Amino acid sequence: MGLFGVAANAVIWSALTAASGMTPTKQAAVVQPPAAVPPKIQTQPEVLNLDALAEQGKALLEQAKAGSGSAGITLAHYNGHYTMLTARSKSGGGELHKRFADFLIVVDGEGTELTGGTMVDAKELPGGEVHGTELEGATPHALHKGDVIHIPAGTPHQAIEAPGQTIIIYVIKVQEPESSK
Repeated sequence: MGLFGVAANAVIWSALTAASGMTPTKQAAVVQPPAAVPPKIQTQPEVLNLDALAEQGKALLEQAKAGSGSAGITLAHYNGHYTMLTARSKSGGGELHKRFADFLIVVDGEGTELTGGTMVDAKELPGGEVHGTELEGATPHALHKGDVIHIPAGTPHQAIEAPGQTIIIYVIKVQEPESSK
């Protein structure tokens, strides 16, 4: 389980998130609408260790298993992008981010990311988000530890976890520039 174990890691992670201003979220795949108070913009480089991210992801994975199947935290906000750590133990619904591209870097585990196709039961949400129950006619991409997938803004996608699969992902969400039209 590592040097500290899940309970101690949760306490350490809580202290780190409180001290650094990192924001926990219930669903990793959901982009939160702009907050009343803008997040503190990080101006220093973010240096990360994949082993440490995997250890932090294990605590998120326990939250995912105990809840909706997905858990995540925002690590840092920058001008035009932000970083997250997410964990999944179950498949999610279809989603599309009109204004954000996603770079998914698999830290541990495996799963499948569907891209393209048509979103079933699509619902427009605030902040340029569209969610649906699933994708039809999408292309599957098997993902394993060390894999990276780039999902451009406006591309429908869906995380699929087969029974027994789990995945921990470092996410970079890049905001598309405002259209000059």
